[in-house]
Amino acid sequence: MKIKQLFIVICIIATFNSCGSGSDSNSIKDEQLSSFMLGGIYFFNGYGGESNVKKMMSEAGYTTKSELIHGYKEILEFPFDKAQASGIKSIFSSMWDITDKASLLASIEDLKSRDGDFKSWNYARIINNACMGYAAGWLSKQEVIDINASVLPLARKNYKNWDDYYSDFEKGREDWNENDPQAASFKKLAKNMTKGEDSIYNILPLNTSTK
Repeated sequence: MKIKQLFIVICIIATFNSCGSGSDSNSIKDEQLSSFMLGGIYFFNGYGGESNVKKMMSEAGYTTKSELIHGYKEILEFPFDKAQASGIKSIFSSMWDITDKASLLASIEDLKSRDGDFKSWNYARIINNACMGYAAGWLSKQEVIDINASVLPLARKNYKNWDDYYSDFEKGREDWNENDPQAASFKKLAKNMTKGEDSIYNILPLNTSTK
C-alpha cells in the first residue's frame, strides 16, 4: 500500500531520476527527490508533522537509507492527487489570482527571479505550487520535474545546508504573516524536520560537501 495515500489535504491551504544504487554509503544521491525536498516543509505539514512522517516510515518497515529514500519518494514526490483538482484551482484563484497554466508558470518565474532576502521562502513555494499545478491538471509530471530541477542549483548556491535553508524559510514565512494560524506548526518543522540520522534531510544533504 502506498503511504502517500495518507496525505492530508490541509497542506494546500497552508502555503502560499534516479534513486540511489541501494547502497547505504554516504554517496547515495537522488537529485529528483532532493528537488522536491525544497518544498518538503509543506508536505510534512500536510501529513500532520514530523512525528507522523517518521511514524509512517517506521510502520512501513523502512530503516536503511535506501529504504527511507524509497519511502520519502512516495510521500514527497507528487504528494497531491488529481482528485483534489477543483479545490486546488479554487485556492490558486482566490489566494494568488492564478487561473490557468500560463499564470501559474508566470508566478513561478516571478518567485524564482525575486531579489532580496528569504529566497528559500520563494523556492519552497515554487515546489509546492508546481506540485499543486500537476494535481490541477495544468502541468505534466515531467514539467514539474523540470521546474523543480531548475530550482535545486539556486538553493545550493544560496544555502550551505538544509538547516540554513529552512531557517531562512521560517524568517520569510514570519515576514509574510507573523499571525499565520499555522505559525507554530511551521516553526517546529523548520527547526526539527532536518534533525536525526533517519531524517531524509540528513540522508540527502543539500550540498554534498557539507550537511
